[in-house]
Amino acid sequence: MAARKKRKKENSKSNSNSNSSATSAGLTDIEMKLLRLALDKGAYEGEADNAAIMFIRKLRERHVKADELFSQTQDSPALANYGNEKMTFGKYRDEMIKNIPVDYLTWAFYNCNNMDAKLKLAIHKFLTEFE
Repeated sequence: MAARKKRKKENSKSNSNSNSSATSAGLTDIEMKLLRLALDKGAYEGEADNAAIMFIRKLRERHVKADELFSQTQDSPALANYGNEKMTFGKYRDEMIKNIPVDYLTWAFYNCNNMDAKLKLAIHKFLTEFE
């Protein structure tokens, strides 16, 4: 029994090393794929649930702490330039959100349910700047 646990631990170490390189809180390629699948509206419910569970397990295997992930997303240069994100649909397609009327952004944020998550986050950050 102890030998089985030891082999399982060694296998998980070798698997985590072969996933691809990542910073302490950065996501590996496999983790990014699992996260995309877990959040994909087109995925079957059980498939999305399993991907979410596997995503968390992968992070725990690498001993990633939640605060590391939060600080990485908050300090991200991509988030600092949220006004430069381009609208991907509608009347203002290919316009930077900083050049789009606030009323339209507010309407799009609350009414467009299939909006890309990155765009939705950028619009949210942009709108909160005006409050």
